[in-house]
Amino acid sequence: MKKLLFSFISMLLLSTAVFAQSNESLNILLDEINADSLHQTVLDLQNFGSRYALREGGNKQVAEYIQHRLENYGVTAEIDSFYLEGYNWLVGNYNAWFYNVKGVLNSQNPIDDSLVIMGAHLDAISLDSYYQLQTLAPGADDNASGIAVMVEIARVLHQHPTEFRRNIYFMGFDGEELGLFGGHHDAEERLQAQEHIAVMLNNDMVSYQPDDDWRVTLHWYDNALDVLEKAVATCREYTDIEPFVPANYENGNSSASDSYAYATRNFKSVFAIEYTFSTSYHTEHDVADSNNYAYHADITRYNLAMMADYARMENTVSVTERTPFRPGSIYPNPASDKAILEFSLDEVCDANLTLTNMAGQVVRIQPLHTLNAGLNLVELDCSSLPTGLYLCRFQSDKNSWTTKMLVK
Repeated sequence: MKKLLFSFISMLLLSTAVFAQSNESLNILLDEINADSLHQTVLDLQNFGSRYALREGGNKQVAEYIQHRLENYGVTAEIDSFYLEGYNWLVGNYNAWFYNVKGVLNSQNPIDDSLVIMGAHLDAISLDSYYQLQTLAPGADDNASGIAVMVEIARVLHQHPTEFRRNIYFMGFDGEELGLFGGHHDAEERLQAQEHIAVMLNNDMVSYQPDDDWRVTLHWYDNALDVLEKAVATCREYTDIEPFVPANYENGNSSASDSYAYATRNFKSVFAIEYTFSTSYHTEHDVADSNNYAYHADITRYNLAMMADYARMENTVSVTERTPFRPGSIYPNPASDKAILEFSLDEVCDANLTLTNMAGQVVRIQPLHTLNAGLNLVELDCSSLPTGLYLCRFQSDKNSWTTKMLVK
């Protein structure tokens, strides 16, 4: 069997065949993927300070943030909490609640009952050289980067509504660092419910890569060599990233992330991870500024193209349907220390952002200089604002709109 698999992988690497066909609709979506947007999501997750699953309170607030982001982009999302107790070699005995995020885009015209899952773990861990737990666990690459991929895809699909013929699930897994807890929980639930999964796309550490060597490792499973073949072809067709397929003896890490939980239950999956492994792995130095967001954006394109293929994307997006101008939305909302105002423009401009309380008093005017054509992300400092509801009014020479922000 090992000889056959090795032969298959050798042929795969030599092959230049492309199985995913380009189309104008998909290319429109791929062009909208934005490195700055990915960076902002990674920063947001880093700013929790720690996402270690067993800290006091666990990752409930992290899950709520991801849930809110997905809902902001039209994804129906919920927190699937579960309780576990047991023993782990690193932390000893534990008993705690864990918090998966489960978001779904339901097909309006499904071709069958199969579904597509895009997943990434939301927790992080930080250790010193003696394997002692550290207070800070920013986890920017491991694995805010994977969560950012699925949030960015949700954003793009919201900006350009697209029909799919299969349901798409966006999964944020908790407790991965302690034993793939979230992945096993979800995969077992789906197995018991007799669900049919067309593919599970897993992203774990996908934003640390030098500019002169854009490669991605695709860890594979025996039951999904056809998925591996399509993943290789998709990378080459839609990105500048060269896929690396490990031989049998190099594929041991296929069991080190949530996709393994699905593979062991005979669900097809593939696991993408950066080829050049981060030097800040599992340390407090795994921060957003160490990542390569152009590479991260290309990884996101690979994922969106794979999703479009397996979810049977309809050819419903056209150039004439594009609406570059989009009024703003705020996340998180309610906000506390800071919030992000996200909006799109059809041309470069200057603008003013006026913040008004519910008594009609102007509490702040924030000039916005040289805004981008396309996506813009503006940070709002809320730390000095009293609790309450505020109106945020954007005004430029061509556009004006108002959105609400709740400060808690």
